[in-house]
Amino acid sequence: MARSRLGEFLVSSGAIKQEELMAALRLQRGTNKRLEEVLLEQGFLQEDRFVELLSRFYGLPVFSPDRVQITPELLQLVPAALVRRYDLYPVRLEDNELFLACRGEVAPGVVENLRRLTGKNVRLVLMRPSELEEVRKLVLGEEQEAEPAEGGSVAQLLDALLIKAINLGASDVHLEPEPDHLKVRFRIDGLLRPVEQLPLDLFPALVSRIKVLGGMNIAEKRAPQDGGFVFRPAENGRATNVRVSVLPSVRGEKVVMRLLPSQEKIMELKDLGMTEELLENFRQLLALPHGLILVTGPTGSGKTFTLYAALKYLRRPEVNIITVEDPVELQMEGITQVQVDYASKKLTFSDALRAIVRQDPDIIMVGEIRDGETAQLSLQAALTGHLVLSTLHTNDAVSAVERLADMGCERYLVAAALRGVLAQRLVRTICSRCRAKVKPSLAELLALGLDPEAGEEFYAGRGCVYCHQTGYRGRTGIFELLVVDEELQKRIASGADTMTLKELVAGRMKTMRQDGLEKARKGITTLAEVIRVTMSL
Repeated sequence: MARSRLGEFLVSSGAIKQEELMAALRLQRGTNKRLEEVLLEQGFLQEDRFVELLSRFYGLPVFSPDRVQITPELLQLVPAALVRRYDLYPVRLEDNELFLACRGEVAPGVVENLRRLTGKNVRLVLMRPSELEEVRKLVLGEEQEAEPAEGGSVAQLLDALLIKAINLGASDVHLEPEPDHLKVRFRIDGLLRPVEQLPLDLFPALVSRIKVLGGMNIAEKRAPQDGGFVFRPAENGRATNVRVSVLPSVRGEKVVMRLLPSQEKIMELKDLGMTEELLENFRQLLALPHGLILVTGPTGSGKTFTLYAALKYLRRPEVNIITVEDPVELQMEGITQVQVDYASKKLTFSDALRAIVRQDPDIIMVGEIRDGETAQLSLQAALTGHLVLSTLHTNDAVSAVERLADMGCERYLVAAALRGVLAQRLVRTICSRCRAKVKPSLAELLALGLDPEAGEEFYAGRGCVYCHQTGYRGRTGIFELLVVDEELQKRIASGADTMTLKELVAGRMKTMRQDGLEKARKGITTLAEVIRVTMSL
């Protein structure tokens, strides 16, 4: 009844049209979704407007996310079973007042029961649906141990850990045996964060479960092993590729699980964080019929995902694209992907490349150029009518030339084949919900070569429930793009060193640090992040 009255209220207040309400009610039938979920999904209503109207309808105040303060005491006060049963989430304990975030509907007597149970003055508050979802993850996920319920299994424990990691946007799950407990850490936005301490006696069965799923030998405990499996939680059905590495240590085996999105989540080039100018220049390179294009940066800088985004941009029915990877991190439709076995030498990058060029490819992606033979074969393929994309470990774009030369590639071949080098890093982005202007410290300004007298203001996150009190939410790239023109080709062929090449392109190529500073001025990231990721440049 309350839902029906809410719909009528939204129509009468002019927030939605009658036909939009009827359409939402039709879509709601046969689902477990609330009316407001459907209205928001269909774009009939915006979150900010909705929570304002909900406040008027129920007579409840809107609770700001920066006031959320979830503590162990608060979680003990309201058991998780009651949170799930009543769909009420503790968000703050202030003196004798217990603030509970709700969705607007609370059954009669629930507040009184909770008041008696907790001995606190219970106050109901409203939050935006997206903010309430973050609170739900904190209350029922991050702040709670993921041990299986009574009668549960190790399989349920692993599922709970992976679901929690996915919900929190983690890229890696680390399981590390300590003397008296199992430490669980998640890598979120590039940094490791402790999230669990589990009983140590659960670990052997948990490792065995992971090994079975990953196709590894459960009896082998003294040698490193690699494997992988596809995790598909029942609650939403979305597949996540899990890549597993098991490493023996003095305290037992350490397990790291890398979580890779399914192919439908491969990002578009325009979503990686490139400026319009750089994006256009990079697309022009990708449009070339042949040549070598490199993406460089340290491990974890997003090189492979940039290549996947490039392949997604290039993928067309009339184009034959073949990749050689170790391992294949994301499977893509319409592309032939070859997985090499580099460690055992059964199928190396160079072996695969020799075979691939006989498969009539238009575009070849080499996951990583690791040795001189692969480098030379990539150059040859680029010079014989193929567009070759690959990655290389160098600090910046210009250093890629010297790296190829160090691998034994002739400079005249590098000059003839190399078309461009994209260097990148990942920086954490400021949480949009708690972003505020800040005055940078003198140390930050000096570290980045900025004028302390300029009085520039930058941005940082204060910390809120939406960003788990970190001030950051998500990551984006900072880039520099070296386009090899005729003048640069001549200098490379003549043996110019890295410093000479850098002097040549200075002023016409924006560096990663400059790109980072531009993003800091726009409030996308912080000066601290720019310093952290460009310290070695």
